[in-house]
Amino acid sequence: MKLAKKMNVKDFKASNGWLEKFKKRHDIVWKQVSGEANDVNQETAVEWKQKISRLIAGYEVKDVCNNDETSLFFRGIPTKSLVLKSESCSGGKEAKDRLTVVMYSSIAGEIRKPLVIGKSKKPRCFKNMDISPLPVIWKFNKKSLDDNRDNRAVVALF
Repeated sequence: MKLAKKMNVKDFKASNGWLEKFKKRHDIVWKQVSGEANDVNQETAVEWKQKISRLIAGYEVKDVCNNDETSLFFRGIPTKSLVLKSESCSGGKEAKDRLTVVMYSSIAGEIRKPLVIGKSKKPRCFKNMDISPLPVIWKFNKKSLDDNRDNRAVVALF
C-alpha cells in the first residue's frame, strides 16, 4: 500500500490473494536461508594451499586428516510439520541434550571411525556393554552440553 501511494496509484487494493498470485506469477517462493556463499577470499585460499604443503611435508598421506564437527541434538523434535490449515501447530520446550560428532578422513581417502563426545564417561545405554567394537570412538566431556567449544579441546587431544 505504501509503495502504491508513493507511485500515485489511487485504486490499488492489496489482499492476500493478490500477493499470492503475484508471487506465483513471478516465481517467488519462501526458502530458509542456510550457509554462506562466496565468502572466501581467493588469494587467501592460494596462500593456504602453499602453507599446507609446507606444514604436511614429512608426513605420510595416511597421517594427514581433515575433520569437521557437528552437534547431534538427539532429543530434538522437528521445527516444521505438515498440518491442516485449521489446526494450530505448537511445540514444547526445545531439548538441548546433544552429542558432538567429529567426522574425519585422511587425504589418502581413508575414512576413520567418527569421534563422538558425550557428557557421561559411560552412559546408561552402555551399561554392561563393551563399547570398543562400536563403529565410533566414544569420549566424554562433562561440559559437553554447556559449551560446545570445550569439545574442541577433547578433539585436539585426541
